[in-house]
Amino acid sequence: MTVLSANRETTRKEGGLKSHPCEVDTLYKGAMVAITPAGYAIAMAATAGYTMGGVSYEKVVCAAQAAENVRLYTEGLFKFAATSISQAMVGQAMYAVDDQTFDDEPGAEAIFVGILAEYVSATEGWLDIGPAIGQRATKRVPIITKTDDYTVLEEESGAVFLTATDAKTFVLPATKKGLEYTFVNYGADAAVLLTIDPNGADLIAGNDLIGNDGGALTNTKATAKRNDMVKLVGDGGNGWIIVTCIGVWAVA
Repeated sequence: MTVLSANRETTRKEGGLKSHPCEVDTLYKGAMVAITPAGYAIAMAATAGYTMGGVSYEKVVCAAQAAENVRLYTEGLFKFAATSISQAMVGQAMYAVDDQTFDDEPGAEAIFVGILAEYVSATEGWLDIGPAIGQRATKRVPIITKTDDYTVLEEESGAVFLTATDAKTFVLPATKKGLEYTFVNYGADAAVLLTIDPNGADLIAGNDLIGNDGGALTNTKATAKRNDMVKLVGDGGNGWIIVTCIGVWAVA
């Protein structure tokens, strides 16, 4: 196409109301509605990959994917239930709990549903949904403190683990590409031996360290400093790559 040389009658739609194909679900009038990663409207829930689609203009029962469309309000202020909010939170981001409830705490999936525009009570408020439409979740990094030996889970990828207890071991899952964990020695100087134990078929390497399959990585107690840390990323093949390291570490 070339640049315009005359006026153009451009097709337009009114803003504020948008139609979406539905996932198999019942969407009630007045409910918060999410958009799935595949692009279908579904009742809002704190589910990974969902984004805020809007507030349902009508009730729709969808028996098959894309068999029905639902019209959604995509701007405006709507009064919904809240888990626990306060007047001081006006102007702050709010996050999905279910299709009629929000909270100031992001939860595991951090699905942004709007800005608290007006406080009604600790369990009710007016949401301005416009800023949230289509916005991807921004997750907080989980920070997990342990005082005993712990077997790390795949679903905890991205977490930061703290320990201030001497002679504790974190056992890694089998390597998978992209799994990522950070371990921090949170104890006093020279007081805590921190050990990270990989799967028997995996090694830990990086920062001039090359381990053997099944060889543990340790933050040496005698030279340990508070906040010594290591960040590991799984390569899905040989084991774990040390991408960040502070302090004196040794690998077997």
